[in-house]
Amino acid sequence: MLIEADLHCHSIASSHAYSTVKEMTEAAAEKGVKAFALTDHAPSMPDAPHVWHFHNLHVLPEKICGVRVLKGVEANIMSFDGNIDMTDFDLKDIEWVVASCHIPVIKPGTVEENTNAYINLIKNNRAVDAIGHCTTRNYPVDFEKIAGVCKEYNRFIEINESSLTYKPGSRENAFELLKICKKMETNIVVNTDAHYCSLIGKTTVSEELIKAVEFPEKLIFNADAERVIEYISGKRN
Repeated sequence: MLIEADLHCHSIASSHAYSTVKEMTEAAAEKGVKAFALTDHAPSMPDAPHVWHFHNLHVLPEKICGVRVLKGVEANIMSFDGNIDMTDFDLKDIEWVVASCHIPVIKPGTVEENTNAYINLIKNNRAVDAIGHCTTRNYPVDFEKIAGVCKEYNRFIEINESSLTYKPGSRENAFELLKICKKMETNIVVNTDAHYCSLIGKTTVSEELIKAVEFPEKLIFNADAERVIEYISGKRN
């Protein structure tokens, strides 16, 4: 197994996903996945839950079926200034934040504009941990600039298995991004973006690319669940 912690997963709270939290934890436990982040869509997406969903995540046990469930969100990047649709108050108890660009929320811009959206986000919002599926061809970016800023600010770039599987052009972009992150020694996270429980921890295409690039395991942050838990415990202290 490539990853012990899957840090981008959706439950039925995002209405185009199909599994409950209990089903997700059962599937994760069966596969040997030690942790996953519950990252349903933030409110600006048409299928998102109400913001109260995120305020109430504290009712979930820390572990279900022996699997650590990280209380998370997939926030939406709202502008090229890097603003997101979750306030500091909304995020005060959130353990893991992925921020992504989605067509219903922000229309694609130029390479420079799209790149600036991610860079401004990383520089100006300490709550965000990773940028999501930035290899989709809808939002062309300068990977070297983004990788450099992520390394400087200790943020993570996501290799998204769902994008690699279903989004044309994403494999080629991810291949280039992996080469750049390897050269710059920028940490990545490999996530499934699972919308159904059996997909949690399944990273077949990502593994093929990582092997082809000879990408070092030490730069795959979520290959080790304990490293993730330690980061979560200390990141906002």
